[in-house]
Amino acid sequence: MKLKLWHKIFVYSFVTVFLTQVLTLGWYLYIYDLNLRVKNVVRYLKGLSQNLQALNDADLQKYLETSQVLNQRVWLEDEAGRVVMGQPWPGMTRGERENAVSKRYDLDGTLALILKVPEPSLVVRVPIVRAGRLEYICYNWQRSPLVQYWGVFVQGILGLVGLSLILSLWTAKRVSRPLARLRQDVMKIAAGDLGLRLPEAGEDEVADVSAAVNHLTENLSQHVIGMRRLMANMSHEMRSSVASLSMSLEIIAEALDPSLSALAGQEAQTVAKSLSLARLEIDLLENMMASGLLGGKLDLKHEGLEAAPLDFSSLCRQAASRHALRASLKEIELESHVQNGLWLYGDEILLDRLLANVLDNALKYTEPGGKVAFKLKEDDGQLVVVCHNPHPPLSEEQLSNLCLPYYRAEEGRVYGSGLGLYLVKKIVLLHQGQIEIENRDQGVAFSIRLPLPREVDRPA
Repeated sequence: MKLKLWHKIFVYSFVTVFLTQVLTLGWYLYIYDLNLRVKNVVRYLKGLSQNLQALNDADLQKYLETSQVLNQRVWLEDEAGRVVMGQPWPGMTRGERENAVSKRYDLDGTLALILKVPEPSLVVRVPIVRAGRLEYICYNWQRSPLVQYWGVFVQGILGLVGLSLILSLWTAKRVSRPLARLRQDVMKIAAGDLGLRLPEAGEDEVADVSAAVNHLTENLSQHVIGMRRLMANMSHEMRSSVASLSMSLEIIAEALDPSLSALAGQEAQTVAKSLSLARLEIDLLENMMASGLLGGKLDLKHEGLEAAPLDFSSLCRQAASRHALRASLKEIELESHVQNGLWLYGDEILLDRLLANVLDNALKYTEPGGKVAFKLKEDDGQLVVVCHNPHPPLSEEQLSNLCLPYYRAEEGRVYGSGLGLYLVKKIVLLHQGQIEIENRDQGVAFSIRLPLPREVDRPA
């Protein structure tokens, strides 16, 4: 079990207080003077006995009975030790108590015995003279004054320990609470919320750390904004170059078209396939530029969500149809199953980019001869898009990092900007949806869930 900071603070605080109590107890035992305490008890009981010897038998009997009700025992003995009046505790009569004596005091004719039956107990035998007879008043508490004082002290120690537990827990929680909030805010910053700033109230270490994190976040935010602005600008400029290449390719294709009929069948097929591959590569470049430009706009908050009624089934079929050519050129089977009539409120441009990026990623990581399955269905009030490709299973670390910007699970294997799945997750979250990536059926499956409204105002 990994101990949290408040656990450690609690343990340290409690151990400190507990050791303090133990040392206090040890010091009390060291200075505890049993002889002095017995003398004080005997002095008190001798004074009490002087008042009792003037009572007649009836009044003395009432006193003895009252003492018994108060969980004390006081009784009267003769010189031989026989009980004359009252009722002692079992084992407290003269013959029995002599066998349990631990320590004996004889203080000016008054006998004080410390017994162990089974816990320390004090019996004090005070001589009195009543009606010309020498008798002895015997006092015994079930827990003697010695044990009572000791018990009060132990109870105080236990009470302080219990109070220490509560105060230590409260202190640990109070001290660690700012750190827990600090951790939550730092995790939000790590997740991409670079606009968040931590409170810097106070002059303690937590405020210093908050100020340092804010300074770091500010610098990091400026660098990230600059990088994303550069990425967006580069994507915009490169799109013009790619558009020129596309136009030039179409001009070349039109110029070659009359000549293809004069070529042999195999040669014409080779030229046609080369032109198709060139168009495909230009399309991929356009997709990369579009992803870079859209990513910069979303991160810089230049692109918002323009939700409108949208035939999502039709959008999915169009996306699958556009990628069918690329799949056939790579000798990949693209299997598409789209449920009809599924509408939602969403941004058509963003959702089209979402579908394009998911299919691009699936085809990119599928070897020739493989099969990619693309499905759209309704499940439990949600639209579910599932795209499955036969990629070898990914590690847990790779699965958790796939949607991070510029992350590549397999560096150098395929080209791309590293923003495709990052944009997918961002667009899904903008539409209040969820994305899940998992190893499934000897491949990797992307599952996207979007809320399905009960009613959509479909255009006429």
